[in-house]
Amino acid sequence: MSRGARAAALGALLAALLCACSVTRHEDLSVPMAPGSFRHAAQASGTQALDSGWPAMFGDPELARLVAKALEQNLDIKQANARIDLARAAVTASRADLMPSVDAGGGYSRSRVSGTVDNALPKRMMRTWAVAADVTYTVDWTGALRGEAAAAESNAVAAEADADAAKLRVATEVAADYLTVHYVDEDIAALERNVTLRETALKLVEARAQVGRSSDLDVLRARTEWQTTRAELTESRRLRENLVDAMAALLGQSAASFALTRASSGVPAPAMPAVPVGLPADVLARRPDLYAAERRLDAAAWTVGVARTAWLPQLTLTADGGFASRSLADFLERNSSLWGLAASVALPLFDGGRRDAALASAQARYALAEASYRSVAYDALREVQDALNDIAAERERIAAYDDAVATSDQVARLSRRRYALGYVDYFEVVDSDRDALSIERDAIHARQALAVATVGLVRALGGGWIVPARAGTAEADTVSARRTME
Repeated sequence: MSRGARAAALGALLAALLCACSVTRHEDLSVPMAPGSFRHAAQASGTQALDSGWPAMFGDPELARLVAKALEQNLDIKQANARIDLARAAVTASRADLMPSVDAGGGYSRSRVSGTVDNALPKRMMRTWAVAADVTYTVDWTGALRGEAAAAESNAVAAEADADAAKLRVATEVAADYLTVHYVDEDIAALERNVTLRETALKLVEARAQVGRSSDLDVLRARTEWQTTRAELTESRRLRENLVDAMAALLGQSAASFALTRASSGVPAPAMPAVPVGLPADVLARRPDLYAAERRLDAAAWTVGVARTAWLPQLTLTADGGFASRSLADFLERNSSLWGLAASVALPLFDGGRRDAALASAQARYALAEASYRSVAYDALREVQDALNDIAAERERIAAYDDAVATSDQVARLSRRRYALGYVDYFEVVDSDRDALSIERDAIHARQALAVATVGLVRALGGGWIVPARAGTAEADTVSARRTME
């Protein structure tokens, strides 16, 4: 074979090796979506773009204050921030591997040899002064070290997005609990009114029974309704206390020391804003959890490429130099200098399948990361659609219940008058009062469900989250480094 042919063959082999170690970017990750907008989107869309100041959309300063306090004190968020620091430290460590390592040291030794052994030195007492520096550099000709650094950077960006997702989760949970407490307070107020009403009715029936105008059965029915309503009131109060305790945990406080003042009667409910939705494709760009999943997919792709480099030789350059002398007087003279240069190549030949297993493991982690990304994407779209479905349904329920509340109140008042005149027995009064209370509470629960669904839509849309500038730069650097390897 001629010299030119050998050079060409060597070049082809080198190119094949480099291709083997390059990182293959994941294929098109677009999630199939039906054309057009979400169902019921027109009923929820507002005119103002959703941003991180969304708590103000509800028009309740206390809600906005509690959300801000939770973002500052919540312990889950603090843990997420600590994980960011860990990921950034890993990035610094991986980038350090791309640089040469330099060690310096000095020493002094004094020793004596025996004068009675064979080949004894003329001078048995020896001193040595030494100062030396060592430099070691691993040549990243395979791109493995750059791949590890890129994977660490992708994981760091994912950790930052995870922290943003934690903030969004905490903020929306605080908002949902706060709004739920407001409507539980309304429910408690309705039950308290009915407890008073039914206690008054019980006294009236007992008075009528004493004069023979009502039966003992009517008294028992009236007492049963009064006690049942009191039991429902106790349950609603328990629910409120548990909600307040949950808010305390979200705010990073002890449940024993946190309290939420009950809203005064007649205080208007927080506004239910119309949340701008946009197209399904827009949702995938607004979700921090989806962005984190994609960055982890990047990291997994880099890990596959790094695993492929295990079959390639590793080139290491070392250099050392310094001064050594028996006396400080001539320590820095030229004859006291010492140095050395070396280059070593290590080529793995047999490891019992360890490298194959490492590559298979990296490919499996990539498959997991890709499936996780798609799962998060589909869940995001489902959460938006479910919230829109709930909002549309609850608005219809509220409209129907409002009409039913007015009608049931009229029926209850009419039944009480008819009973007072002796036209009907107490069965009719019990049924009409029970229906009126049940419909009133259903209307309150429908408004509560609308509030929770509205907050859920804010969360499903990402809460106005946008890709941070630093994350965008890191992503561009990752793509640039990948192209360099490929």
